[in-house]
Amino acid sequence: MLSLALTLATTLTGPTVPNSPLSVDAQWAVIEASPKLIIPTQSAATGVVVGVKDGFGYLLTAAHAVPFDRVEVQFTSRANYPKPAWFGEKAEVVGRWADPDIALVRFPLDKREVSVVPLAAVGDRTKSFPVRAYTVGVGSAQAASVKATTIRGKEFTGKQKNAAFFWRVEHPSEPGRSGGPLLDERGRVVGIAAANRIGSGYFTHLDEIHAALKRDGFAWLVPAKP
Repeated sequence: MLSLALTLATTLTGPTVPNSPLSVDAQWAVIEASPKLIIPTQSAATGVVVGVKDGFGYLLTAAHAVPFDRVEVQFTSRANYPKPAWFGEKAEVVGRWADPDIALVRFPLDKREVSVVPLAAVGDRTKSFPVRAYTVGVGSAQAASVKATTIRGKEFTGKQKNAAFFWRVEHPSEPGRSGGPLLDERGRVVGIAAANRIGSGYFTHLDEIHAALKRDGFAWLVPAKP
C-alpha cells in the first residue's frame, strides 16, 4: 500500500517543481538523463549523464552506490514516465574515487540519443549562501523526480587524507537518491548525492568532481571556464 501511495502522489503532483526558474522542459530533460541504477544485493541508486563520446554515454553517480564494476542502467522518458523506456546495457564503472565519493559509469548508446546534463564550468559555481538549488533522484519510486532545496554552505569533511569538500543542503536524500545530481538554477550539475548527516544532505562538491575527472583522463567532461 505504501508503494501504491507513493506512486499516486508522484502522479498527482508530478515529478517536476512548479513555478521554478528551471523550466519544466529543462526539468524533464534532467529526469531523462538521470537513470535508475540497479545493483545486485543492494538498494537502487541514481546517476546523471554528463557527456557522450564515441558512441558511449558517461554518467556520474556515488562511488558507494556502485560497489561492483557492472551495473544495470534503467532510463525513463517523458512519454513513458515513470515506466522504463530503455536500458543502458553493458554499463561498466570506468572511474571510482572513494574520497569524494563519486564514480563514472560508461554505457554503449547503440545509436540511441540520450539527454545530457553538463557540469558547471570551472570556477562557475555559487560562492555565497544560502542559495536555491535542485536535487534529482529516484528514491523509492520507479523513476527520478526533481525537488527544490537550498545549499547552506560547503564543508571539508572526512579524516586526514580522505577528507574532501561537500555541499551541505537543507534536505537529506532519501534512499535511492544516492548518486543523483545537485543542480544550480541554470540546470547544471554542481554536485552528486553522497551522504546524510544530522538532518542535512551532503553532495560531492563541484571542485572535487572536476579534480577527479581531470586527474584520471576524463578532462573532456569538464567544461572550460567561460
